[in-house]
Amino acid sequence: MSTTLKARIVRLENRYPDLKPGPERLTDEELEGVIGVLRQIEAGETVDPARMEWATEVMHRGEML
Repeated sequence: MSTTLKARIVRLENRYPDLKPGPERLTDEELEGVIGVLRQIEAGETVDPARMEWATEVMHRGEML
């Protein structure tokens, strides 16, 4: 799942090469956090509801959902 997420981000960055980092972009920490949540879901592990809400918000902001 993380490979798919990273590939999508690369496609978005390639589509908008002049896009400068800003509040709508994911930080490295946010990206790693979202990938961690997706790995937990993929593994069938229980995800803390607050962490799931945070990841969902970050993914919406990054236009991944």
